[in-house]
Amino acid sequence: MRLRRNRLKTCKVRAAIPKKDKEGNAYIEYGAARSFQAEVWAAGGKQQQEMYGVRLPNIRNLLMEGKYREELEGRKLQYTLQDGTSFAVNDGICIYTEEEPDYKVVAIYPHYFLTMEVEKL
Repeated sequence: MRLRRNRLKTCKVRAAIPKKDKEGNAYIEYGAARSFQAEVWAAGGKQQQEMYGVRLPNIRNLLMEGKYREELEGRKLQYTLQDGTSFAVNDGICIYTEEEPDYKVVAIYPHYFLTMEVEKL
């Protein structure tokens, strides 16, 4: 099975880097952007409705083609595609913008295709 080329959208992922300011407050800074292609569609269905409830309109699903591998970096599990693009929970995704992420990764499902659920920031 292959993804339909007319449904693919070019997106960017930016790795989440947890930081602390001078007062000890935690915040997230995003690293350099890497491009990837994925099918993007709005969340729906009974299962996602039960999981997200009123947040459902802010959720998008992403489906990526290609082989990937799971890597454990410290305490963080990430999925790396063959081209070196890696994804982890809380990373920023630029779907409709170019600079700052407009979505963050909520869940990653390692099926035959790598599937992610992202939520609007």
